[in-house]
Amino acid sequence: MTASTRGPSGRRQFLTGGLALGWVALAAGPLAACAAVEPGSPSQDPGTAGFGIASQRLAWVKNTQFAGSFLADRNGYYKEEGFNGSELISGGPTAPPIESDVLSGTFAGVSQIAGAGAAIAEGAPLKIIGAVYQRNASCVMSMGDRPIRTPQDLYGKTIGCSSSSEPLWRLFLAALGLDESRITTVPVQGDPIGMTEGEIDGYLGYTNNQPIELRNRGFEIEEMLLADAGFPLVGQTYVTTQENIGRNREKVKAFLRAEIRGWKDVLADPELAARVTVEEYGRDLGLDPGITLTACRTGNELILDGDPAQHILALSEETAATNVRAARAGGLDLSVEELFDLGPIREVYEEDPALALNA
Repeated sequence: MTASTRGPSGRRQFLTGGLALGWVALAAGPLAACAAVEPGSPSQDPGTAGFGIASQRLAWVKNTQFAGSFLADRNGYYKEEGFNGSELISGGPTAPPIESDVLSGTFAGVSQIAGAGAAIAEGAPLKIIGAVYQRNASCVMSMGDRPIRTPQDLYGKTIGCSSSSEPLWRLFLAALGLDESRITTVPVQGDPIGMTEGEIDGYLGYTNNQPIELRNRGFEIEEMLLADAGFPLVGQTYVTTQENIGRNREKVKAFLRAEIRGWKDVLADPELAARVTVEEYGRDLGLDPGITLTACRTGNELILDGDPAQHILALSEETAATNVRAARAGGLDLSVEELFDLGPIREVYEEDPALALNA
């Protein structure tokens, strides 16, 4: 697949549409009452019927990026935590925004600070409740003989960006004070092969995905991780509605416990996680086992923060504040309280300290 481009009008629409996707209109549907729910509202108890289905919209296709959810499902953690089952819904370059799916009824979604923050700033009654990656996986890829190593190297370059990554890209450029008029951004699908053919100079991808695939094909690839370029956002954040946090708090905590358990399994046995991804959850994708294992190990490095007793998915107050400062620098005027609700994840670890990484 080669990178697709559009004419000037399509490009302008792509570059201006990412943060204005009609979130207020979406929020006006059946979940409009979410905004009025207070954190102290009665919590749902699983009772004999359980919590129902743990439905989750993934940010991309079913690759190893979501292996923690795969193992939580396969190992029965959702059911052990009170759910009747789980539903893992694929995303992709042409899928609707994660936030719109969560607002329309999916219990949770895997998003990013940029996408979730833009929706919240537009009035969507959502909150980020945890993050898998302590360092964001997003990177600008380039060819080894035409490397992009610093933000200033972006000037005069053409960068390919999928629609799902465009809000993050725009936030990055604004946060670092880069002159967008000196960088050409073009919409592409999820394959960076156009970069290898000279159609574009760089591609906004994920360090645990496309660079690994291209190197496996024999290409020399350079990476500039956005986290190393002064953009310290966490990655792969879980979002849900304010209504769920207020009225279904125990369900939210049960979901987080299942996810924590799944990700601990991924960290403990990446070989198993990769095999389950290739042979079961991503079997229709034709994933390469070796590439998938490398991707899983690379993702694990993004999860770990150096603390042997790390609280998986949890964010410290300092990390939350750092992320809000970066978002504000990019034009998202949100407070920590508006963007995050970290109460449920903290309660999970207070109630079950054994969930800590090496407890």
